[in-house]
Amino acid sequence: MDLLITIAGWVGALGLLFAFVASSLDKLDNLGTPYHVINLVCSVLLIVNATANEAYPFIVINSFWSLMSAYAIGKNLLGTRAAR
Repeated sequence: MDLLITIAGWVGALGLLFAFVASSLDKLDNLGTPYHVINLVCSVLLIVNATANEAYPFIVINSFWSLMSAYAIGKNLLGTRAAR
């Protein structure tokens, strides 16, 4: 189980870095749904890792990160539907 938690942490960290770098290089729209889905999934993986390691500051920041990502996904999806 420890290995899975470690893998979740690494996948989450590398995924967030990927999204940040891709956005900075204009390869991924930071307002688009794919960017926010990557952020949501990766921040949840980091929450799993932080919870297992009792890293409470990281639980807080990644919880906020995931909530904002979920909000942005919802906003994008509702905006898309309203425009149709």
